[in-house]
Amino acid sequence: MKLKKGNAVLGLGVIAALLCHAGTMVVSLLTGWYSLALCKGFAHAAAGLLALHVLTSLCIFFFAHDGASPRYARQNARVWVQRVTALLMLLLLHTHMAAYAHMATGEALTAGESVFRAITESVYILAVCAHTAASCGKAFVTLGIVRSMQAAKRLDAVLYALFGLLAAAALFAVLRFFLGGLV
Repeated sequence: MKLKKGNAVLGLGVIAALLCHAGTMVVSLLTGWYSLALCKGFAHAAAGLLALHVLTSLCIFFFAHDGASPRYARQNARVWVQRVTALLMLLLLHTHMAAYAHMATGEALTAGESVFRAITESVYILAVCAHTAASCGKAFVTLGIVRSMQAAKRLDAVLYALFGLLAAAALFAVLRFFLGGLV
């Protein structure tokens, strides 16, 4: 149980760093203001905590066998959302990190590259927000902060709304950034 609680703390740390990173990047993409130290600092903090979170999650799944039974997964749709979105995030992480490299080099993207980046970033953002919304409330339950089913449902409603708004803002900023010059 200590491993699960530690992983919940790591997950909440990733979420905090992610919110800061996403917030600064949305502002940056919409206004043109950019602070390398701020944007990259939050990204590096999120990436470091994420690496620990992924390793801990894999240890829990493969070695502690917590949540590994097919019966558990069939009974819990949220687990599938977490697993599928986690895989999508891992598959698209490199693409996400490379999406804005052209800004540092001063290169212009072709129309095809812009559309590709807009699509992959949109899928990445949706995966991150869905995974986070499905996981955040569970972290508070694991830590014993939320104890009743009613409180957990209310928290989930708030979190789904919050991460839905974050996804909408991030998608708007990304699509405007990559596709704004094409239309």
